[in-house]
Amino acid sequence: MSLDCRAYWMWLQHALGAGSSKQNRILENYRSLADFYSSGMQGWLLEGYFTPKELEKLGSYSPSDATALLEYCEKIGQQVITPECQAYPEPLRQIHNPPCVLYMKGTLPDFSSTLGISIVGTRKATATGVSVARSFAFELAKQGVAVVSGGALGIDTAAHKGALQAGGKTVCVLGCGIDFNYLMGNASLREAIANSGAVISEYAPGTQAINSNFPIRNRIISGLTLGTLVVEAAGKSGSLITADYALEQGRDVFAVPAGIYSPVSQGVNNLIKNGAKPVSNANEILEEYIACFFDKISLDDIGTNVLFHDEPLSQVSVSGSAAESLDPNEFSSDAAVLYAKLTDSPRHITELAGQTAISVPRLLTAVTELELAEKISSHSGRRYSLPR
Repeated sequence: MSLDCRAYWMWLQHALGAGSSKQNRILENYRSLADFYSSGMQGWLLEGYFTPKELEKLGSYSPSDATALLEYCEKIGQQVITPECQAYPEPLRQIHNPPCVLYMKGTLPDFSSTLGISIVGTRKATATGVSVARSFAFELAKQGVAVVSGGALGIDTAAHKGALQAGGKTVCVLGCGIDFNYLMGNASLREAIANSGAVISEYAPGTQAINSNFPIRNRIISGLTLGTLVVEAAGKSGSLITADYALEQGRDVFAVPAGIYSPVSQGVNNLIKNGAKPVSNANEILEEYIACFFDKISLDDIGTNVLFHDEPLSQVSVSGSAAESLDPNEFSSDAAVLYAKLTDSPRHITELAGQTAISVPRLLTAVTELELAEKISSHSGRRYSLPR
């Protein structure tokens, strides 16, 4: 009887530990982990990159042993997801060291079609920081964004609560076994998260919450999402590790500016100095992803909700009409075509490109031309309308 393929990944995770990338090298030389296991100690030694401790664990623990753990997980209601499972999050496949195993309660959002944003920050959050994190999470979740955080006190807790309050999806990534009695004051919160989203960990049931687990865990928080928002962080903070991982993974980093005399300001302000985008509201995050999610995201524009539609502009109700033409002696043909498509309702540059059959780079040149003549109004997120 063949073993469940997940057992091989659990066996490998047990040997390599959390955060390893050696599974990538293994799969470059073997068709499957079952083939790698069958090669035995001689084959593992020939690979030349395993430590003595890893080799000892490869030999002392087997996929059959992992099968017993798999059965135990099912008994206690924990799902087991490995890279060969369809439910494995697509964004994690793209990072350098994806987890071999995820233990889970709940249901993960489909991150291949859902915008995910991580919100992290200090456990010793100020009242203002808690309010800010909760507000950001609430507004993001209202727009269908999956909010990811680490389940800790302070900013993490505020982020999860904000998403839940909005009726949205949130994911908690733990640095211990899901069943370990970590922060029991948050036990009810984790239960609520599992009911509307997911609680996940790469650590097997019973694994304790030791300090060294959490920095390794942070790569999953950033890896699940397209962007990471840092709300309050001291000069040395675990949330800055998450931000560093996000940068390494090619993801965006946002930061909420803080007063220079605040004990939790140095980390976020340094992030901004080093290139993180400073943000003061959720729209300033959402505008970065309109091009990919314009059919799902609405932005507030001076108190007016603006929805980016799939349908042609001619089918969208607007409050004003565009001028028929511009003087061809004063404006380029691109500017004239663009101007004819403008309305009182702001439209994203990619939507205008589809309507005008003009490339985005050319349209941006036309935008500049019209801006200089005060014929166009610019809005956040590369959106444009007739002057107001």
